[in-house]
Amino acid sequence: MKIKFLVLFLFGLSLIVSCRKDNVEKIETEVEDEFWIELRIPEQKKGVSAIYGSIEDTLVIATHNKIYQTTNQGKSWVNVYNTALGISGFSVFKGELLAHSNFGDYASSPFLFSLDHGKTWSRKSKYDYLVYDQIRVSREVISINDQKQFKIKSQPDKINDEDYNRPLRQPDKLIQVYKGNETLVYFPYERDLNCLYLDVNHRIYIGAEGTQFAWSSKNNVRTYPTHTDAAIIYISKLPVGQF
Repeated sequence: MKIKFLVLFLFGLSLIVSCRKDNVEKIETEVEDEFWIELRIPEQKKGVSAIYGSIEDTLVIATHNKIYQTTNQGKSWVNVYNTALGISGFSVFKGELLAHSNFGDYASSPFLFSLDHGKTWSRKSKYDYLVYDQIRVSREVISINDQKQFKIKSQPDKINDEDYNRPLRQPDKLIQVYKGNETLVYFPYERDLNCLYLDVNHRIYIGAEGTQFAWSSKNNVRTYPTHTDAAIIYISKLPVGQF
């Protein structure tokens, strides 16, 4: 009887675990560099468009119209909210986490609000529209101080495609700007980069697309670049002061 009870208990436990897994989206770690961590959310039609928090504590990200949260350093992520509108950035105003809807150099127009670090979201705001209308957050530039910035920079299409006699689009680069002078930051990945974020420990986070800058062929049609269904986050292992 003890053995039968143990078998039934283990079977029931396995069912509970499997049900929990259905509610949690797993993250695939594809490549780990000496200076950068790469985390992937598979089966995403859009890349990472907004980031808030810290990988050591609670990290919240948006893949355009889905919000995910992790509290275990990216081992798993929970899809906490879906919306029809794209999310261009996160910001905090008087303890309230805001999700913005307008894309551009700056994310603006908050439309979702959270009071528990992004675990739950509501369209009900605390303040007047005119208050929120003044809030802007830079999407592609993070300022360290008055003299130092990091930014995403698009690259010119210098490589020519001999087959089609046209320039090929190139991956974005991470640039440091110090006293007006630009220098290339070591970043070994070739991606479309969407957004930058600096956490409380001064580590850089980069939201990226799964785009691969290579040719692909389907039904005898060649395309460049190759688009993949994945959203990617890059996290610097060192704070910006040690770059």
